[in-house]
Order: sequence, then C-alpha cells, then structure tokens
Amino acid sequence: MKFPRLNPYYKASLVLVAAAVILVAVAILTDRRDLTSAAMVISSMVCLITGIFLATFSSSEPLDTRFVSLLSVQGCINLCSACADLGISGNACFLPAGRDGRTRTMQFIPVAGYDGSPVQGDSFIATPNAAGLVTVPSGELLYREIREQEHLVIPKEMPDIATLLSEVGVEVLEIADKVTTDSNGPVITVTMEVYRLIGGCMAVSAESPKCCTTNPCPVCSLFACFVAEGTGRVVQVERCSPDADEERVTAVFTLLP
Repeated sequence: MKFPRLNPYYKASLVLVAAAVILVAVAILTDRRDLTSAAMVISSMVCLITGIFLATFSSSEPLDTRFVSLLSVQGCINLCSACADLGISGNACFLPAGRDGRTRTMQFIPVAGYDGSPVQGDSFIATPNAAGLVTVPSGELLYREIREQEHLVIPKEMPDIATLLSEVGVEVLEIADKVTTDSNGPVITVTMEVYRLIGGCMAVSAESPKCCTTNPCPVCSLFACFVAEGTGRVVQVERCSPDADEERVTAVFTLLP
C-alpha cells in the first residue's frame, strides 16, 4: 500500500508529537522527581499541543498532481504524431535568442540529424543545411512568466545555470524535491528527484518514448530554454527517462556547436 505524500506542516506535527513522547519517557525512566523532570514534562506538553495544532490546521495538497500532470500531455503527443506523419524524426533543438537574428528562444525539430547550422524561417524549413519544423517551445509561457515575475537574470556559466535550474524546479515551481545538474563536456544531465508530475511523463512514454525527444513537455522545455539562453548555444534533447518507482526523471541535453 502506498501512502499519500504528507505536507511539511503535518510532518512537523509528527516530529513534535514524537518529541513529546520521548520527553515524557525520559522523565519517567529517570524518576528524578525534581525541577528538571517537571521542566521536561512541561516541554512535552508544549510539543504535544503544538503538534496537535499543526496537524489540525494543516491541509493536503491543493491540487491533485495526478490530474495536473496530464494537462499538457495530449498536446505534446499531437505534435509528435503530426511530425511523424510529415516524416520529421529528429530530436528537438532549442535555438537561443540572438542566434540567426531571432528575438526569442525557439524550438527546431529537424527532419533527421542537425549539426547546428543556421536556421532561417519561422515555420517549415527546407534548406540544404537544415530541414524541419520551427515552433514555439511548449515551456515558452512558463519561461516568460518566470523571467518577468521573478525578475530573473539568466547566468552565463554552467555551475550558475545548474543552481538556477535547482531553484526553479524546487523553490519556484515546487515540482521536485531535488534537482541536480551534471555537465560533462557538451553533455548536460538534469535529474529531478521525487518529481510530482511523473504521471504525465509515464503517459507520454507509454504513447512513445520518442515524444519526449521530439517535443518535450513544458518542464523539460523550460530547462532547455534556460540552458540555451545561458550558454548561447543550441541545445538538443537526447533522452528523457522517467522512473515511476523512484519518482525520478532524467533529462539529457547536448550543446551543439
């Protein structure tokens, strides 16, 4: 049986109740019957009352993440299906603002492979060096909202970008308990632990694992936009692997020349 995730206030109340039990047990076992024992009993009562207060007024998660995680799934699948029908099978690439005269970060889905060559155009591209579909990233609105509302300045160095991804995932969006970023040359691996939207990832993966690399969900798209904007380089999605048992998602990106 899998128990629902407890919110932080309820966890704190359990800790306080446990502390109250320990304090009373120590007072009884030591049997000092002095001022110290009296102080421990009073402290246990304070912990118990505070714990009960927190447990009473704490509430469950305001939204059921099972349903929230599915909100963007069908849109991602639909675009992937359209790309497959058009013979577009490459991995999504994120073109940073300022590259090829673009004013904002865009997503390019190549027909096959892509080497970072200039991409000119706003929708269907068919040139000797690059062919595919240019679209607005699925995480664009989220990306813009965070930048404007949080007055975000995207750093240029990879260690600072890694810190940014962790802060956005854990503190701003609160979609994961931990976000870690490892970079090994041009390869960047982002791991989200206790990912709350894992249900959506599993639904997309069940349809086709290729969907995650052809048209990533808003969260992976958002992270790719941050990396592309910070480094000024094209970011290609290599792999996105959800693990339902561990509630973990691992996304692998590559920086193209």
